Amino acid sequence: MDRRDFLKACSTVAVASMIDPFVFSNLLSAQEGMFKAYKKALLVKEDGSPLREEDLKPHNAYIFFYPHASAPCYLIDLGEEVKPVDVKLKDGKTYKWQGGVGSKKSIVAYSAICAHQWSYPTKQYSINYYPPDKPSETTKKSGIIQCCAHLGVYDPREGGKVVDGPPEVPLASVVIQEEGGKFYAIGILGVDQFS
Repeated sequence: MDRRDFLKACSTVAVASMIDPFVFSNLLSAQEGMFKAYKKALLVKEDGSPLREEDLKPHNAYIFFYPHASAPCYLIDLGEEVKPVDVKLKDGKTYKWQGGVGSKKSIVAYSAICAHQWSYPTKQYSINYYPPDKPSETTKKSGIIQCCAHLGVYDPREGGKVVDGPPEVPLASVVIQEEGGKFYAIGILGVDQFS
């Protein structure tokens, strides 16, 4: 599959909604500049129907594009509850990451653009999720998101915090809202990578 076909197939995963994302953002607005609302987007399957929890297989990374058509992201069901955590930055600032969503509070979403030098999935480099039973060949770590460009390692259970490597900030988290069994991306939490 060439790059154009890949982007066309994946771009069907997020559809913009006209609903105002600020309705959900009371908690997030208190994040001292760490939350940025974008147009609310319904996550859909390739056939255009809404993505539902039962469509997700645990420990598979599903790609979607948000907040822009050129910004790849991962939606991952980690298989068990992921609790909210305080994410601390090097400058001492902290922000509250929401944890997982869905019936088991196990579904998380992150930018697939490395926070180190903005590496993103290409033929030469990739940023991948390594499930608990399939460790990375290079770092031997599992249950992590790893960028192969400079071996930045992030923890998807801890708000995308840096576990190892050169990144100085966590992965940007895509804030997911569930309504009536449907999932919506409503904004980005963390250091702004999209301006």
